[in-house]
Amino acid sequence: MKATSETRPRPQHLEAKDVAHLVGDLEHATIAAILATGATYAEIEQALKWLGGGHEEPRLNSEGLSPTAEIVYDILLADPAYDEDSDQ
Repeated sequence: MKATSETRPRPQHLEAKDVAHLVGDLEHATIAAILATGATYAEIEQALKWLGGGHEEPRLNSEGLSPTAEIVYDILLADPAYDEDSDQ
């Protein structure tokens, strides 16, 4: 019998400490908002990469930014800690 379903690794369930490890010590509301997106570790890293590129980076998904990573990007961009860091 031939297998019809692919075997893919399941996304890991992230906890607040996992998100804080990636994004730093942010407000609880920011970390909770990121957790609510269901983002994976890789999607959060992708959002951080774009955030590090500056506000002038194009928002089109030319680099394959996933919709969830884009939401995380917007959440981080709205956090005062990241807004202050990007101005320095």
